[in-house]
Amino acid sequence: MSAAWLSVPEKGTLLGMRVLIALCGLAGRRATRLVLRLVVLYYVVVHADVRRASRRWLRRVHGRAGGLGPVYRHVLRFAQVALDRVFLLTGRTDLFTFTHVGREHLAALRARGQGALLVGAHLGSFEAMRVLARDNGFRVHVLAHEANARLVNALLRRLDPSGAVTLIEVGPDAAPAVFQVQELIERGELVALLGDRTGLSSRAAVVDFMGAPAALPTGPFALAAALGCPVHLTFALYRDPDRYELICEPFAERLDLPRQGRDEALREVVARFAARLEHHARRAPDNWFNFYDFWALAPRSPA
Repeated sequence: MSAAWLSVPEKGTLLGMRVLIALCGLAGRRATRLVLRLVVLYYVVVHADVRRASRRWLRRVHGRAGGLGPVYRHVLRFAQVALDRVFLLTGRTDLFTFTHVGREHLAALRARGQGALLVGAHLGSFEAMRVLARDNGFRVHVLAHEANARLVNALLRRLDPSGAVTLIEVGPDAAPAVFQVQELIERGELVALLGDRTGLSSRAAVVDFMGAPAALPTGPFALAAALGCPVHLTFALYRDPDRYELICEPFAERLDLPRQGRDEALREVVARFAARLEHHARRAPDNWFNFYDFWALAPRSPA
């Protein structure tokens, strides 16, 4: 199966990220955002694959791709949100305003002492979403591909030595991670994962997304069915100049997949997720951060 996003080489390094973190500490958010404009301009000019991916997305949303300007603004939005991660992880929430949509759903989970899976996407900020969970008394554990998790864990230890954020590494053998997730859910905690990218060995279903067939992973929803736990969708959409719209909406109290017709039932669940993802992506199209050909994936069977 093709996994285009995994084959895209990382443009940054741990050293480069440390330089950025140091700059944030010395110059603050406003000055660093000015520097970021020049960095993004260089990035867009040099990386043709990023320009192509952005144009595909802009064409899907607006019916036209436009020139370099719309692409630049799209990539700049990604860079600005990535920069904000540094401040959010170091507790500088005073720099932002947050509007909450659906926070009562997390509060209800907290009142019942019930754990849940939070399914998001590469849409907006996953770190800002954690603010909503934290404000409702939850600790969030994030499932991450093991290659990415090592780099992110190194950054988290630097930015958040208190360990308020934990990452669960998922490798070729997913069983240890599944048992860990089960234990956390049973303890009444939240486990978050992203549901919009297929991996090297993950199963996928072809569903309609933005008017064309796309392959989305079935794993998050098969996991939820196996655990018998609630599923909530969570997104944090960035709005200029410094506001995040935090969204939490119930997706399923419990996913039951029949033995007969399980694959089709799973595909219908993924299609429902795709519809909600499209709804929120159209509300904030510049928050879409999948810079590869999202519609080029050839899925396996969803079994």
